[in-house]
Amino acid sequence: MDDERPRLRTTSVVSLLMIVAIAAYRWAPHPWNVAPVGALFALSGLYVTRGWMAWAAALAAVVASDIPLYLRFDGTPLHADRLVDYMGFTLVLLIGRACAGRTLAGRAGAVLAAPVVFYLVSNFGVWLAGEVGYPHTLGGLADCYLAGVPFFRGTLAGDWLFGLGGMAVIEGLPRLGRPAGPGAQGRAA
Repeated sequence: MDDERPRLRTTSVVSLLMIVAIAAYRWAPHPWNVAPVGALFALSGLYVTRGWMAWAAALAAVVASDIPLYLRFDGTPLHADRLVDYMGFTLVLLIGRACAGRTLAGRAGAVLAAPVVFYLVSNFGVWLAGEVGYPHTLGGLADCYLAGVPFFRGTLAGDWLFGLGGMAVIEGLPRLGRPAGPGAQGRAA
């Protein structure tokens, strides 16, 4: 039990730092839609060992950065249509959890899948809500996905850049409670 306290404390600090870093990045000028949000959920699923902390840290980072962005945009703190996006991010986190014990290639696959999963879920939600005017037909769904491609490019770049970069950093760190050295770094393949 004593071994868990330092790990939990370190995970809490890292989670808090992730929240602050994600919020700060999203508030700063950056290329259109190139953000670390999907990467955050994928990495949380892969590396945050406490299930509730993975959810809480990732969701807190997004909500904490969404509120001031929406307040500045239209004066409301949150948008109901963002719930579909949160569901997409949750699915990304679940994929990360499912791949957490896999090989390095399997874990990288979770990161690579993140923007694709989010794109599919979020655009399906836009189509389903019907607020943009896409007819509820297969053609309307295809048009919705096509209209989302410009957003997808930035999401793809951001999630892959931050996700794979984050993986490289995390995989290179020695595991908590073990001395650094050959065989002590990263997760077992």
